[in-house]
Amino acid sequence: MFPKLFEIGSFTVYSYGFCIMIGVILAYFFIVKNVKPLGIASDKISEMILYVIIAAIIGGKVFLYLADLPRYLANPSEMLENFGNGFVFYGSFIFAIPTLLWFFKKNNLPILKMLDIVAIGGTIVHGFGKIGCFMAGCCHGKVCDAAYGVVFSNPETNAEPTNMPLYPVQLLDALMLFGIFFLLIYLKNRKHFDGQLLLLYCILYGVGRFFTEFLRGDSDRGTVFNGLISHSQFIGICMVMVGSFFYVRLSKQK
Repeated sequence: MFPKLFEIGSFTVYSYGFCIMIGVILAYFFIVKNVKPLGIASDKISEMILYVIIAAIIGGKVFLYLADLPRYLANPSEMLENFGNGFVFYGSFIFAIPTLLWFFKKNNLPILKMLDIVAIGGTIVHGFGKIGCFMAGCCHGKVCDAAYGVVFSNPETNAEPTNMPLYPVQLLDALMLFGIFFLLIYLKNRKHFDGQLLLLYCILYGVGRFFTEFLRGDSDRGTVFNGLISHSQFIGICMVMVGSFFYVRLSKQK
């Protein structure tokens, strides 16, 4: 596709970063609008998003390095060389949640209500991020003979191999995430308990990602149980189990 959108002199706008920026901006306005009834100032939301971005970057990179730890331990310099390339969503998610909990507690904000609002904003950023992945060619699918296979021919793409049809896994994930977004929007004023939207996001994405992982073709994601499932599938199973446990617990408390 188009890893680079355009260049102005020595300044380059990359499609992945641009898509993430669009997602963050839309999520920001959505969250600001929906926290107004709670009496929360927009500057607090800006501060929260800054903390979450930092946590997400650190978590995404940590899990990326852990996926191929022997390689990075043998060549530590590659950690800095590859710092701008690639993130693992689950790492970003796992680091972002405790950051949010800390921020909400520090500022005396209603934790579960806020998590539900942020969860919807998260699907926006996540969905646009997957579109950015598609544009850059990262998180690509396996070679396929399906009619909907996508050919990446740009020499700067991260997809491998080029000039052969690959499963458009990134777009499948994006469709799933935007589907979750619309479901959460529908349930926003119909939820049975606070925290329900975040837990649904965890459960539904964990299940969907488990299956789309079978179509992934990038080989540096890491596996567990002698290659039976990928790191992401294992984390997804854990996330579904934990999310289901708290879903049942909170619904009973209500």
